[in-house]
Amino acid sequence: TPAPLRTVYWSIKRGHTTKDELKSDTVLSDDLLNQGINGLRAIGLVGRQEPDYYAVDLPWKTGDEALDFRLGVLYNLTSEAEETDWGRQSVVLLNYQYLLQEEIQAFNSDDSSLYKKINRRHRERGYVPQSQQGEIDLNEHKFVNWSRLVDFLNLVHKANGRRHTVYPAPDMIQESIQLAVDEVGTNGRVTITEYIDWLWENLFLIELTADGNVPASLSRVLFNLVREEEIKIVESGDAAAVDLNGVPRRKGIDRDANSIEVIQ
Repeated sequence: TPAPLRTVYWSIKRGHTTKDELKSDTVLSDDLLNQGINGLRAIGLVGRQEPDYYAVDLPWKTGDEALDFRLGVLYNLTSEAEETDWGRQSVVLLNYQYLLQEEIQAFNSDDSSLYKKINRRHRERGYVPQSQQGEIDLNEHKFVNWSRLVDFLNLVHKANGRRHTVYPAPDMIQESIQLAVDEVGTNGRVTITEYIDWLWENLFLIELTADGNVPASLSRVLFNLVREEEIKIVESGDAAAVDLNGVPRRKGIDRDANSIEVIQ
């Protein structure tokens, strides 16, 4: 379960650096505490200098600790999702990328047909995790656990039973647009292509579709941010136009839009 991750991280940040101190502060069972510590170490947010644990600083401070933590987890996962040398945890973002690029907007976490297709795609890309017993394949248990983690990270959202909808949380996307504008944009704007590249480098693996459009799951979030007057999708400069898949045109979305503008 991913629930202990945030609890343990912030406890270490508050200065509880030994296992006994963490157990006393978090009131977690030994099993959940170990899950939290091991999970945080696997994604690089916690390290150890005997006998103490230490927490790695999160990359951004937004004023919302829960959002900061989710962004930090994704940033660390993305940093090791390199095609030249896939990290062990790359499966988290590779699974999600498959859903985005194949325009899968809802799935069941026990769908064997789906996770077998994803597994084949991993092999085609050269991602072949290994254990002492040999290659590790996606199976129902691993896919269910993955679904819990990405639900915790607000990349997917549990609908009912094992059914999940696929879209990144609006607060995460709104914050990421501002971060991208600050880092690679100009005058409160970032081109859509630059923003997609920024997401790939910093939060999750996503590309424009084969026809050069934004995948539908992200398009829906951008559409809603336009509707809420947080952003506009505008034509600016000479960058090629990029359409939003699966959403209608509306006020705030230019016909030949190529950029995202933050409304101040």
